[in-house]
This record gives sequence, structure tokens and C-alpha cells, in this order.
Amino acid sequence: MDKKMKIAYCIGSLAKPGGTERVLASKVNYMVDKLGYDVHILIIDQHRAPLCYDFSPNIHIHDMNTSSLQKGKTIPGLTYWMNVFRIRKLYDQKFKEIKPDVILAVERGYHDYVIPYISPGIPKVREFHFSKGAVRLRAKLMKSFKTRIRYKILYAMLYKQFKKYNRLVLLTQGDQDAENYGNNTIVVENMIEAYPKTSSLLNEKKVISIGSMNDDRKGFDKQIKIWKTIVKSFPDWTLDIYGDGIRFSHYKKMIEEEQLQNKVILHGRSNEIPQKLKESSIFIMTSEAEGLPMVLIEAMSSGLPCVSYDCPTGPSDIIKDGEDGYLIKLNDESSFKEKLQELMANEKLRKEMGTKARKNAKRYLPENIMPKWEKLFQELTGKS
Repeated sequence: MDKKMKIAYCIGSLAKPGGTERVLASKVNYMVDKLGYDVHILIIDQHRAPLCYDFSPNIHIHDMNTSSLQKGKTIPGLTYWMNVFRIRKLYDQKFKEIKPDVILAVERGYHDYVIPYISPGIPKVREFHFSKGAVRLRAKLMKSFKTRIRYKILYAMLYKQFKKYNRLVLLTQGDQDAENYGNNTIVVENMIEAYPKTSSLLNEKKVISIGSMNDDRKGFDKQIKIWKTIVKSFPDWTLDIYGDGIRFSHYKKMIEEEQLQNKVILHGRSNEIPQKLKESSIFIMTSEAEGLPMVLIEAMSSGLPCVSYDCPTGPSDIIKDGEDGYLIKLNDESSFKEKLQELMANEKLRKEMGTKARKNAKRYLPENIMPKWEKLFQELTGKS
């Protein structure tokens, strides 16, 4: 019998909670506790901060404490590359000590100029927690022309590095079909952490939306405009938005200007999202770009029918249009309003779609996703 699989994950930081960090925690905890893997996590720059999520005590955490590399006088451009080579040396030493079977990088940046060039003979895997469409949109939203150009050049350089990995793991079939990454790609979706024991009753007159407000990518301004046009037909309904960020005050002002204070409610960040989903009847998403929106899957697992723009990428992989929700052509506001109002007016339809949504969300449970990782590692290492 082969010795247990030894995996090394590389990430920038686990100090602040986020989608990538949460998915990583769920995945490695499963690998250790359910599959018996030996998992190591190498962190570039934790600043000795506590971990943002709970990790199994059987996971080996290595804080590389590389923040000291960037102290003192910096020379634009040159300092970055000096740090790359220093990090390469630190990682190479650590990998010689750990002797992993597979090395995985989960964040863009330093790792893509480090991981492919060290520890020859060990398979390297690059996880993508974003879509190329999201990268393009982020560049588009940058106000400074100089910053946009620099950002685009950086990503053009990074995409050349991606092909140096043994395997690229994408979140959606849409990304695999649309982008020219070569033949070394595989789609492995993120998994949901928990499947609610009970679902929403779908009898509350509440529509819910959730997301970051650090820019306008989630399209909350569009939701406010849509709600203004339908509120007269559905005066008892509210749109409840959860999330925070630098654009929060902008959306608050917009709601006040449209006189929707009691109709569109900004709740800020919440630690009780599963309960808030169960208290709602419809989930909406108006993003211009996504990766694989986990909140959409979580809403469906709570039995909510969803209405979402068919942005690149994610919603079309998750929603079965007309069965468990509606996919609307990007920025087709008229069709979005039509389908949303259809669900708001018809409780029977909501419950039919909600039942199917809850059932279809099961394909993202750990027992359906983790075997794909097992198979990938076995193919790369020859171990069973």
C-alpha cells in the first residue's frame, strides 16, 4: 500500500477572511480528516496574525514570514524581482524538507514566478479562484489609465506563467471553453461547506442579494434601479442586500435619492447568512463577471429560486434556466424584471423551482467534488 498522499498548498495570507481562504479551509480539512492526507500550507506573508478560519490541528501551517523582504528602501520593479528570487530560495528549501507529492498554488502574484521554477520532478497545480472575465472587468473599473495599463501588462505576463504548471484547475466549464490555456486544464468546482437541514418556506415577501461592495462588479446599483420600477406593483416586498465595502455609502445615498429607504435595505456584513437565506423567498444576482459564485449555490441549497444575469462565468454552470431559476442575458433589465416579478407573484412557481434548486445544489457537496481531487492527484503521482 502506498504511503499517504502529501500535499503542499501555497498562499499569500490566511489573515483576512475571503472566498478563496474559506474554500481552502474546507478542502484541506476534508483531505486530512476524511481522506487521511498529509497536508502542509505555506504562507508568504501572515505577519504572525491568527488564521482567519478553523483548520484541522493535523494540518501543518508554515508561516514563511517573508514580510521582512520588503522592508527598507524599495526600487520600483527591481525590488519585486529581488523578492521573487528570495522567495524561490525559501520555498525550495522548505519543499526539500517536506518532500510533497504535489504542490498547489492558489493565488496570483509571487507564486506564479516561483512555483513552476523550483523542485523539479514534483507536479505543480495552479488553482483558479477567478475568471478571466472578472480580471478584464476589474481592469475596466480602474479609474487611472496608467493603473489599467500596468494591470493588463501584469496579467499578460502572469498568463504566460500559467502554462508552466502541470495542471490548471478551473472552476467552470465556461472558463475552460472560452480561454486558451492549452490541454492541461481540468474543471473542479468549489464545494459547499454544509447543506441546510431545512429549506426556506418561500412565503416571506423578501428578495435577497449578497456580495462585496468594494466596487460595482456585483451590480447593486442595477438592483436598486430595477426595484424602483417594480416596487409599486409589489409594495409589501423588500430587497435585502448584505455586504459591505467602500461603495456602501454610495448605494445608501442612491437608495435615499430614489426614496426607497423602507423598500431596499442595506444590512452590511452578516455572520448569519444561512438564516437570512431561509428567511427569504428569491435570490438575485446582477454581477458583470464572476468565478464560481458560491453564494448562488448556497442560496439554492436553502431552496431559493434564483434570478441571475448570465455573466462570465459561473451562473450558467449553476442555474438550470427555467427549472431552478432564470438566467437573463447580461444587462437585459427588462427580462430581469419580468422573471423576477413572475416569481414574486407566483408562490407555487417559487416552491416548484425552489425544490429543484435545493436538489440540484447537492452536486456541490464534498462527496461529489472531492473525488475529482483524489483522481487528479492519483493521475499526477501514480499513487492510489
